[in-house]
Amino acid sequence: MMTNLENLLPPRPKVSFGIVNCNRLFYLKSCLESLLDCTSDYPNKEIIIVDNASTEDGTEDYLIEKENQGCKIIRQKNRDPANEFAKGLNAIVKKSTGDYVVLLQGDMQFTVRGEWLYRYVELYRGNEKKIGCITFDAQRSVTHASHQFLSPVDVHGFKFVVDCTRPPSSGAGDVMYSRYILNKLGMWSENNERHDISEDSETKMLKRIHETCNDMKDPMSMVLPIYPVSVAIYTDSRGTNARVRGNKRYGDYWKAKKNNCYYEIIDYDVLLKDKKFDHEIPVSIEEAAIPIGWSAPIDKEGNWKKNPINPETALPSDYVSLENEFKFLQNSFTVQSSPIIEDHDYLSEWLEEGEL
Repeated sequence: MMTNLENLLPPRPKVSFGIVNCNRLFYLKSCLESLLDCTSDYPNKEIIIVDNASTEDGTEDYLIEKENQGCKIIRQKNRDPANEFAKGLNAIVKKSTGDYVVLLQGDMQFTVRGEWLYRYVELYRGNEKKIGCITFDAQRSVTHASHQFLSPVDVHGFKFVVDCTRPPSSGAGDVMYSRYILNKLGMWSENNERHDISEDSETKMLKRIHETCNDMKDPMSMVLPIYPVSVAIYTDSRGTNARVRGNKRYGDYWKAKKNNCYYEIIDYDVLLKDKKFDHEIPVSIEEAAIPIGWSAPIDKEGNWKKNPINPETALPSDYVSLENEFKFLQNSFTVQSSPIIEDHDYLSEWLEEGEL
């Protein structure tokens, strides 16, 4: 149920959400379906999906389904492991028409239903030259303990803080950017030696962020919500998610146990009633994440584990070969003549308003 906040705000700016996917259909479904559910109260948005030549069974059927529901789909026909993620981000930025652009890697699930997107937009408006980005994801308690934060800013009951330790903006998405900062930073490099470790687009973008911010008159900062609205999907008990590198997918990978949700979704009103926004520093992933049908990767000290698998030292048991797991579609897709479309009220609601 919406409060009177909508009546207090000027006309709602458009928010573009873009997701880059490659052979992680389970994650894509969880990310997108939870996003649509949790932002159903904010109609003025568009959804863009970039698929990097996925061969995973069921991917094209799902893309067709979402395309028929109004999502914009960009299909890359060929893999380019070192550059495809950057190309995906750039494609979303170019295709998007929103005042604010959310770039997502697709391996997170939204966990707060309702009202928060209004607060994100409201905070950004009037502060676009001061905010490098606003994050979504819950972070580990050990991370928060090592960071410094300014006093919280209250936006109609929803609080945000400036993280003084992080870079002023994100080099790899999973945040909300203003069109202003995207224009300042420019596009991600598509001339990279590898997907990660120093020669990647994220490292190059972070360098540009620091250079750009140093040249700006007003200081710019990364902003975090006191209560995170999403949680990264961890399907590997060692403390990581499944990641595609080249023609291999590293880490355990499995379908969500309930309605594409790996975590419980909590209504905004419940969080407000339970005073979950009254913290002085952001709520950690240990508190915010409520797994459905599986156990969180918590160590003996009570900390959420974080152990990404290094492809250079990975054992054969740490990955699957995508060629062996899926049938290649040889740069073309089989399109159903009459695709089965599920009824998603939270998607149809804003499509019917002609916002796309």
